[in-house]
Amino acid sequence: MPSSDKPTIGFASPLTQFFGGSAADVSELQPGDTAFIGMPSDATHTSRIGTRFGPRALRHETSLIMAELRQKAGDKLFDLATGMDCVLGGDRALVDLGDAEIHPLDVGKTIRSIADMTRGVVKSGALPVAIGGDHFNSFPACLGVSEALMESEPDARFGYIQIDGHLDFCDRLAAWGPFNHATNARRCSELANIRRENMVWIGIAGWVDGNDVAEIEGFGGLIFSAEDVHRIRAREVARRAVAHAMRDCDRLYLTIDVDALDSGFLPGTGSIVHSEITCRQYLDLLEVFAEAPLCGIDMVEVSPPLDPSGRSEAIAAQLLFEILRPRLVVERRE
Repeated sequence: MPSSDKPTIGFASPLTQFFGGSAADVSELQPGDTAFIGMPSDATHTSRIGTRFGPRALRHETSLIMAELRQKAGDKLFDLATGMDCVLGGDRALVDLGDAEIHPLDVGKTIRSIADMTRGVVKSGALPVAIGGDHFNSFPACLGVSEALMESEPDARFGYIQIDGHLDFCDRLAAWGPFNHATNARRCSELANIRRENMVWIGIAGWVDGNDVAEIEGFGGLIFSAEDVHRIRAREVARRAVAHAMRDCDRLYLTIDVDALDSGFLPGTGSIVHSEITCRQYLDLLEVFAEAPLCGIDMVEVSPPLDPSGRSEAIAAQLLFEILRPRLVVERRE
């Protein structure tokens, strides 16, 4: 067998942290770090479960991405998307804080567990990147960000963008009450330092509750359907979304639900809606959002058991790379 000094990328990766980062505690974070938090809970999903396995799958897939980049960076890393010579970003540490403690029979404890972790990350000056799990977990992740900012800047407000095939703006579901994957955006809208009129939804497809639409439009929120993304084009939608969400704000929270992707691309998710946005359109959206002043990110609804091919988590890992690209890869400066 030929020998090589470069590590071999195989089907089973020994790297177990997001993007091959280091495992650490929140007390070890430094300003500018990127801190990953797993939210392995699908106890608040009402139909196709399996998203509790999402964080583990994305740890593996993102580690493979970074291992491949590290191989290529030993020579010369060229970004075909931008036409730039690049190097891996080394000034911002990638830190995996592990998984939040999940209490499947006590949603209140789960909320507090996740919120405490993202709150601690923001207080340290790092960027929290929370990985679910079903979409309800986005609420406690955003709650922790909200609490930390409220402590440091009580008068500050932040904008909110949700990429999703669904509005998730129900107030409650009959069998599940106010805490489930269809209510997360509603619960976020009730946070004291989110500007409701700055909230934006992108990628909504199919039929939705007209009362929810009327309420969102009534308080000044903005909805871009999947058809809008096809018609206006993704980058223009993203630019309009940032402009709307950042009015009188200097920070932005972004929640990324992978079910905004057409299920023909990504079947491994909990709630399937057809005729949605494409992988290319999703990447274009995230390319714009990656340059925004993000105060928190979450990615949700990756369900590996629903796609035995492994394609869904591989695509989701690439989406996660795109939103973090400015922190992972930088232009080479001689």
